[in-house]
Amino acid sequence: MNFRARKNALRLAGITLVVLLPVALALWLAHLRAISDTREHLHAFAQLVLDKTEIVIKDVDSAREEALTWPGLICTADHRANMLNIVRGHLYVADLIYASEDEFQCSTAMTMKQHWIMDAANYTRSTNIAIYYYRDTPFYSGHKMVYMRKGNYVAVVNPLSYSEVMSTDSHLQFGLFDTVTKQFFSLSQQADAKLFDQLIRNKDSHFQVGDRYYTIAQSSVRPIAIIVSTSSQRIFQEWYHQITLTLPLGLICSVIILLMWSRTRQQFNSPARMLQRALQKRQLCLHYQPIVDIKNGTCVGAEALLRWPGFNGPVMSPVEFIPLAEKEGLIARVTDYVIEELYQDLGTFLAAHPELYISINLSASDFHSARLIALIEQKNRQFGVKAQQIKIEVTERGVIDVTKTAPVVQAFRRSGFEIAIDDFGTGYSNLHNLYSLNVDMLKIDKTFIDTLTTNSTSHLIVEHIIEMAQSLRLKIIAEGVETPEQISWLLKRNVQFCQGWYFAKAMSPHELISWVYEPEVKTLLREANPATLV
Repeated sequence: MNFRARKNALRLAGITLVVLLPVALALWLAHLRAISDTREHLHAFAQLVLDKTEIVIKDVDSAREEALTWPGLICTADHRANMLNIVRGHLYVADLIYASEDEFQCSTAMTMKQHWIMDAANYTRSTNIAIYYYRDTPFYSGHKMVYMRKGNYVAVVNPLSYSEVMSTDSHLQFGLFDTVTKQFFSLSQQADAKLFDQLIRNKDSHFQVGDRYYTIAQSSVRPIAIIVSTSSQRIFQEWYHQITLTLPLGLICSVIILLMWSRTRQQFNSPARMLQRALQKRQLCLHYQPIVDIKNGTCVGAEALLRWPGFNGPVMSPVEFIPLAEKEGLIARVTDYVIEELYQDLGTFLAAHPELYISINLSASDFHSARLIALIEQKNRQFGVKAQQIKIEVTERGVIDVTKTAPVVQAFRRSGFEIAIDDFGTGYSNLHNLYSLNVDMLKIDKTFIDTLTTNSTSHLIVEHIIEMAQSLRLKIIAEGVETPEQISWLLKRNVQFCQGWYFAKAMSPHELISWVYEPEVKTLLREANPATLV
């Protein structure tokens, strides 16, 4: 997989992640909310049942207190009638029985000829208080009731009365138990008593077993607790409800994040930001194209050309990013970068070879102040390079405003740096401007060199440029030389310096150092014009 394919794959993965992550979070939050709401639902139901149990117990206590006020003989018709009136006045008391400890003697409906002896109580707090769970007695034959004794009176309670609470959850199962004996005294119809008996020993108040969720809650006033559960279907219903709330928000967040990501990515990958990062990470590099003396076949120097290597192969030329740097106010940083790179690449080499020079291209804005003179001089002192080994090039378009440019040009020349007009012939300079600037060299643009040996009349313009430069005693460098015929034409008109692909393309500093002393240059010149070299 090449770089572009990997980049596209990562981009697709990023977009997918950006879109799906908020949705996944919305689903996850919906699940958490569903569990939380289910727990709250179970806990709320448990509290209602505990409250209802408290109401039933208070109703039972009230009935027994009223029964204790009877002043007459026990188990007589009047006594049973009095107990019946008390039962009718209490909602949760199914019957009243008179007893002497575990011996039950009479109820509102009957008197036992032989006292009914109840088996041992499930819960006792003292000899005076006892509770019997799920007992079937002759007093309420065929029904397993709860018998609550205090003193001589026993209240008969339907076990369902404790937990008779309305709920919309048809999957609820629950059981009330005392926390002393861990025995149930009220169970819902679907409840599994054996399973509940195991689960009430769980130390967690909320837990899941299989596909059911459980909650255990304890009364704050009595040793009573409840275990209540619902099925996973309740969770799914809650989850679906929560999804209708959270999923739209998740989708909205996905859209917002996607828009923010797209905008941030555009800004991050904008040419200006990319150039800033390239400068910070020192990704730009200098290549050097040799400048050749075609009269004696030697390399006299090279032009430093800034390049911006791409991550996937292509190299961006200054024609593309220098205007961007000027537009974004980065040109000063770019120029400083070039100077720093030049001395890092060739500073030591130039100090050891004073016969060679490097020319640097500066933009028009660089000539609005003399800041760079001090910077270059400082580098020269640091590496031991002479001023004449650094040439300064400015494009013809960069010198339109002669009044601003001329003072800085002269400041460079006074410091020993020669100035060259680059790409001459493509701008708007005239003889007066050249004379006013008082430059040292003139470089003929490649577009004119390409037409020298054709039938085009453009060579007349080149001849005029050469004559004009010679009249001003300027050194002439022909750019873009690619054929022997062009060299022969230039030699006949006393043009001494050339650069172009005929000799060498722009190369790395290490390649330049090796190339300078190769005999290839003289060989090429002999092929172009045998008479030039002996």
